[in-house]
Amino acid sequence: MTPDFKIIADSQDITAKVRDRLIELRVTDEAGQSSDAVTIALDDRDSVIALPRKGASLEVSLGYLGTGVAALGKFTVDETALSGPPDTMTIRGRAADLRAGLKSPRTRSWDQVTVGDMVAVIAAGHGYSPAVSPDLAAIQLGHLDQTEESDLHLLTRLAARYGAVAKPAGGRLLFVPAGEAKSATGKSLPSVALSRGDFSRWDVTLADRGRYGSVTAHWHDVTGTGQPQPVTVGEGEPVYTLRGTYRDEAEARAAARAKYEALQRGRGTITAECGGDIRLAAEGVIVVSGIRDGVDGAWSLTHVTHVYSPVVGYRCELQGESPKNS
Repeated sequence: MTPDFKIIADSQDITAKVRDRLIELRVTDEAGQSSDAVTIALDDRDSVIALPRKGASLEVSLGYLGTGVAALGKFTVDETALSGPPDTMTIRGRAADLRAGLKSPRTRSWDQVTVGDMVAVIAAGHGYSPAVSPDLAAIQLGHLDQTEESDLHLLTRLAARYGAVAKPAGGRLLFVPAGEAKSATGKSLPSVALSRGDFSRWDVTLADRGRYGSVTAHWHDVTGTGQPQPVTVGEGEPVYTLRGTYRDEAEARAAARAKYEALQRGRGTITAECGGDIRLAAEGVIVVSGIRDGVDGAWSLTHVTHVYSPVVGYRCELQGESPKNS
């Protein structure tokens, strides 16, 4: 199949204008807090390409002639680089969901609210719809000071504590467990089967040594014994013990589960390259077969870069980790 692409800039289809000048198109899809990105390298011979304005919108699609192209995201131009010889223009953009106000520092206090309440207030203040998983939404927060700290940084700080992802995507402000951000936007994330012949290269690192069977956190029992009480997620030895004491049992359990799942995900990593496939997305799953034990099976994708060039065609660069329930 013949690879194809489409680029729309500020609502204008510029595909035909740049087709014979395109050197490389890269769309990076990230899991977690990181923002998705696009890089477009163009042949700038004769200097006839107009410099894009900062803040211009870009919509990028990739695929194949015959089967069509699919949108890989909307981006906002934040940087243009010029170099030579040969004269080249490189345009870089970030996912368009992040609004400036979300990164502006502010000072206020939060008292006796749930995570769901906090996300709802922040989302409404910036024109997003809140999308919070029920388990996380119910977590009670005590007194929390936000001092010269942006709303995004505040949510990111809480997300790290509870093993969650806090990021704007698809018009929503997400606060969901790691691995569920893309599905929370309504984006379909099918498992993609890949066999040995689909890869041009692959590298897998397995790190079972030091694997923890469980994680314990402690919470302060103010109405009972007054002593720190343990809560454990997982089973068996060795036990990883979190430092400090959490405000209540629910907060301690959430922190223990977040650490336990992070430890499980870190037991194996994969990097690979395969033919271009628009179904591949960060936080999706690939199911590998035909290589060998230790490699075959499911892998959760953390980083997918879609790359198109007229010389090489369309390919995907993948990074992933063993799923938390493997």
